[in-house]
Amino acid sequence: MSNEQRLTVLVTCHDRCRKTKECLYSLDDPGMDMNYIAVDDGCTDGTRDMLKEFGADRNRTVDIISGDGTLFWAGGMRLAMEKCMRDEPMPDHLLLINDDVVFFDKAPEKMLKCSMEHGGVCVAGAVCDTDGRRSYGGVRYDMRRVKSKVIDIGDEDLKCDAANMNAFLLTRDAFLATGVFDSHYVHSMADFDHCFELRRNGFEIYMTDEYVGKCEKNVSRWNDTGLSRLERLRLKESPKGLPRKEWFYYLKKNFGTGAAVWHSLTPYIRIIAGR
Repeated sequence: MSNEQRLTVLVTCHDRCRKTKECLYSLDDPGMDMNYIAVDDGCTDGTRDMLKEFGADRNRTVDIISGDGTLFWAGGMRLAMEKCMRDEPMPDHLLLINDDVVFFDKAPEKMLKCSMEHGGVCVAGAVCDTDGRRSYGGVRYDMRRVKSKVIDIGDEDLKCDAANMNAFLLTRDAFLATGVFDSHYVHSMADFDHCFELRRNGFEIYMTDEYVGKCEKNVSRWNDTGLSRLERLRLKESPKGLPRKEWFYYLKKNFGTGAAVWHSLTPYIRIIAGR
């Protein structure tokens, strides 16, 4: 089954060459038709040379796109998706990854199998931390309350409303219907927003029933009550935090104006209250 599927892997890299290398070699399956689009977002640590060496070593096509170091994850992935949209022939599936994931054996094949078992859906690959606890994957949303519930591999229902795209399989039909990431996002929120866009276009998302890789969970530092209020505010408004314009746009687009107004204020209330 997997040998018949053409898979293009999309990844954005910025100065963590060792992790990127470990990620790519753990992911690559010699028995599959896999190629790569990698965004080198201003790397200064030899990542570009490593990507070329990886391609030659595994006999893979690795198309490298250059950035200036200001793209962050969403911006880099958007460029990679735009490149993939222009490519001929277009692959059967896109696999969007984060380069700090170390993949388990046959991860792409397991994600393709999950997709086919559910009728050709998009798939969120569940990943765990070094202690074996779920770190990233799918969630279900209470849309009225803007509350999410984490889905874990042991759950009976693995259908997702949204998902982290540390490992995300996107079908060609879904990609053609939804296009690239919304340009409003620099780093975070782009993956959840795109999942909502997929759902609005009638495409289902399921999470794998086993972990496909290992990745430590990144904690939002602006939530750290041990920091000063000014430092928490600075971190919240940084590209990797919860920038007010992007956050308001995300909320309004996916949950409505009322939710956007209220939930845009609550982070500031928490910071002021020291919570």
